[in-house]
Amino acid sequence: MTSPTPGTPLGLIQRWALPGIFIILAITAMRLASALLLPVAVAALFALLLAKPVRWLVRRRVPTSLAAGVVVFGTVIAFGTLVYLFATPAASWIERAPRTLTTAQVKINRLMKPIEKLQRTAEKVEEITSPNNDPVRSVKVAQDGLMSKVSGTTLHFLGSFATVIFLSFFLLAQGERFREKVAEFVHRRHHSNVQDLLRDMQAQMSTFLLTAAMINVGVGLCTYGALLLIGMPNPGLWGVVAGVFNFLPYIGAIATMVIIGLAGLVSFDAPSQAFMAVGAFFAINLIEANIVTPTLMGRRLPLNPVAVFLGFLFWGWVWGITGAVLAVPLTVMVKVIVDRIPSLEPLGVLLDS
Repeated sequence: MTSPTPGTPLGLIQRWALPGIFIILAITAMRLASALLLPVAVAALFALLLAKPVRWLVRRRVPTSLAAGVVVFGTVIAFGTLVYLFATPAASWIERAPRTLTTAQVKINRLMKPIEKLQRTAEKVEEITSPNNDPVRSVKVAQDGLMSKVSGTTLHFLGSFATVIFLSFFLLAQGERFREKVAEFVHRRHHSNVQDLLRDMQAQMSTFLLTAAMINVGVGLCTYGALLLIGMPNPGLWGVVAGVFNFLPYIGAIATMVIIGLAGLVSFDAPSQAFMAVGAFFAINLIEANIVTPTLMGRRLPLNPVAVFLGFLFWGWVWGITGAVLAVPLTVMVKVIVDRIPSLEPLGVLLDS
């Protein structure tokens, strides 16, 4: 029995059958084992983000374990301080959320009065022309209490957070030794090639993540400064929201504009000031997306917009909101890997910008 010719449809099916089955099994495993794999993925990206500061300390003759501990736990302390500083205003806004939404709705209704008049006119015309005016029945769905869900979510978050912190520390403390062990585990014969791949991937991902984090911090600081000049209350809180949400491609900027708009409608008497706050953030985001990010990233983000959006949908489907936040760095990591594997070159071309 002759084997199928590589160029024929049967040959293509035979060539891609095994990789296709492997990809399907890998995606299924990522979904089923998300409780285990998600903290590992976050820890790996966190370690890549902090790799450059650790190397900077090591070059100054600080022991690797000590450098990893200082950087990791120093970052945790800085993050905890930031949360502590903005916990009170954030809790206050959350507590006032029902009243805030009501106030915002009243002000929006004032702005929408001309449109409402047209809508009422259209409804009257519809009542006259429609033969069936039966009232629409509304269905109310009873919701369970939130206490058990909140407590379970809190415990799960604390466990995952501890896993990420300590695993990041161990990854950074092991450094070169861990990379050598991974290379030997993956392929002993091509040990040096795998190690070069891991080293290049670590260097590129570390630079990309650090640059992205700096850009998002810049977005947060610019938002803080703009809202402070406009006179909006708690500008620091909205700056943090803008910086954090900027990790979400596309949706993050839209969500931030909605949040700032609602907060502005509640905080200001004149709707024009709320629109000014939204416009200021929109201008900041426009400059960041079209000037700052392309200039600073350059070739570090070799992804086309379709790949970024599909990656956002895919990782959000696999790992929920956390996957959506990590979508861009995870997709960049996939791109870096497939670019160095000849058999996966078509996928790299598909993702390339």
